[in-house]
Amino acid sequence: MTDDALHPIKPLEVGEVVLRVADLQRSIAFYSEILGFKLIRVLHDSIAFMRVADGVEGHTQIIGLFSREWPQVGKVRHGTVVSRGYRRFITSRWISLKDCDKTLEYLTKQGLKPNTYVHAWIGWRSIYISDPDDNTVESVSYPTTNQP
Repeated sequence: MTDDALHPIKPLEVGEVVLRVADLQRSIAFYSEILGFKLIRVLHDSIAFMRVADGVEGHTQIIGLFSREWPQVGKVRHGTVVSRGYRRFITSRWISLKDCDKTLEYLTKQGLKPNTYVHAWIGWRSIYISDPDDNTVESVSYPTTNQP
């Protein structure tokens, strides 16, 4: 175990998550129309960057949607490391637990099948949905008395 005061690496946030997708336009529509993320840019008709939230020190938190056909999986291409693909990522939303019910209703009306779980050990409530490529998107809400 390291002494936090002496450790040189101090993560501030997750800046980017990359997901491999089968249909880029379908995924852009899902993340923008259903989840409300803003499209920043599409590159080479194979990569889309979606804004999640303001970041730290000028780096916006983003999701990179990479077409499965995009070459160089696992290597650097045009300054970006293309991962082999994630299956889950988390977006934190500072909403009250009462707003979770409205969110669940909205997601259900969009044809999704949200699942929930309360993490009793820390007081968080998670809502899980699947994107069009079966990646799990988890949105976490916190009671105002138990924010990390």
